[in-house]
Amino acid sequence: MKILIVSDCPTHPTDAGNRWWIMAQVKMLKQLGNEIHFLYVNEMPIKQDASPYVEALEKTRLYWGNYFHLFSIGKCFKIKKLIVKYLRKFFCKNHWGIDDQYPNGLDEKVNELDKKYHFDVCIINYYYLSKLFKRISIPKKAIATHDAFAYKNLKIGHPILCITAETEAKAMQRCPHIFALQEQEAAYFQILSPNSKVYNLFGNFEYHSQPIIGNHKLLFLSGNNEFNQNGIKWFLTEVFPFIRNSFPDAELFVGGGICKVLPSLGDIKGVKAFGYVDNLENFYKLADVAINPVYQGTGLKIKTFEAISYDKVTIVHPHSMDGIYDKDKAPLFASERPEKWVEYLQGLWNEPSKLVSIKNKNKEYLAKMNSFILSEYQRFLNS
Repeated sequence: MKILIVSDCPTHPTDAGNRWWIMAQVKMLKQLGNEIHFLYVNEMPIKQDASPYVEALEKTRLYWGNYFHLFSIGKCFKIKKLIVKYLRKFFCKNHWGIDDQYPNGLDEKVNELDKKYHFDVCIINYYYLSKLFKRISIPKKAIATHDAFAYKNLKIGHPILCITAETEAKAMQRCPHIFALQEQEAAYFQILSPNSKVYNLFGNFEYHSQPIIGNHKLLFLSGNNEFNQNGIKWFLTEVFPFIRNSFPDAELFVGGGICKVLPSLGDIKGVKAFGYVDNLENFYKLADVAINPVYQGTGLKIKTFEAISYDKVTIVHPHSMDGIYDKDKAPLFASERPEKWVEYLQGLWNEPSKLVSIKNKNKEYLAKMNSFILSEYQRFLNS
């Protein structure tokens, strides 16, 4: 099949969760023998430094080559969107309208590409592009939701793309096929749009076998959003001091954009910042244990799955288990109580045989999850 993915989020560099999920879809759909095209809906900022956006555009174009297509949003639409955002802040409790962010002319661009390539499938990203499905004739249409945005400002204390449940229902009802990141979200979208087919696509992770290191080190790799910042602050304040009391040689190795926030937390003994990590395998080889202390936010828990995929014993805040595949059988330890983290590490580091048992569970868990995800994609393509 020929598949067109439409997104205002670039795919490269793949350093954010939404970019990662798009590429996870691409990987699985290519594995099933499909030809994938990418239409990037590009919006350069008016006031911000444009250099990161230019870099993302060029890296995305380079990756896709001849399968890359570009739709650039005009300045007038950007100004209009800023005005709408300002008005909705004061009169609509930050709730966006269903088509407030839909760029004029996008459907003409998609129809033009369809005449040339004759696509079988169109996958859009995010609810605000759902209007496209009313204006194109590509046979199979699906939305990659990325999140459930209804009243998101109430759920996480931040008005990111938030809409009412009524608006989200209207958007979902435009979409014959819906991709959800979590089981709870899949059930929610099915209620909003009973006639749509809903698929639970966590994102596939390749298993990387790694040797046992046998040290008292911990790993945390993440981007620099506010939820990750709050998570690392909680861990360093509430948990890490107790770990250091029991294991004075314990260290936390931190990688990714989150390193930018560390200087603001003061000089904390035992914490080492690695900055941007371009080789995940080498970073995860530094220790046996990875953590995900994030206790806020929504969407796919990529850091949790990634640690499992790199064969780590993974300790998380209970929030970081929300929505993951087969939660009760996941090879994770979860607690919000600092003393429980210490007790678990004591048992683990004092009895290395437990490491072997958990690593075996990592491999089995990922194999089962990836098989399920593959079956979901096959169900979508065959429907």
